Amino acid sequence: MASNGRPGLTSSAICGNSATGCALLIRINHMLPLKHSVAVMIVRRDQILAVRRPEDDDELPGIWGLPAATLRGGETVEDVIARIGRDKLGVKLTPVRLLAFGAQDRQKYRLEMELWEVSMEGTPTYPEWQWAPVESLRPGMASGSLCCQLALESKSRAS
Repeated sequence: MASNGRPGLTSSAICGNSATGCALLIRINHMLPLKHSVAVMIVRRDQILAVRRPEDDDELPGIWGLPAATLRGGETVEDVIARIGRDKLGVKLTPVRLLAFGAQDRQKYRLEMELWEVSMEGTPTYPEWQWAPVESLRPGMASGSLCCQLALESKSRAS
């Protein structure tokens, strides 16, 4: 379990495959409600699509990160990926492969997040987005963004 520099927050990531081996870190905390979210990584050449959170965001205002959403009710991962594309970005997203999974205890809940590589059809209509090197997510990771952490760890393993 790694500390991310913010009091009360711990995170862990699970990645790899049977060829490279993996480490599994589990922390059970029954006191926090669980929030299952999905972040998407859209890659174009050597850059990723990054979006900026609104200034009035209650957890990470103004941080550049990846498009993400929390699963609702009976949604599948494929459903939430389609919703991120349709409702947040104004494009069509198609899942390609699962890149990573991580968990982080936040002040009010435990966040479990899957990071998916997706393909995109269309041009985003999100208010603030850009093509950027994955390294541009470092400030977000330092601020406690789990999607930024997973993206940076995933890209460093792929290099």
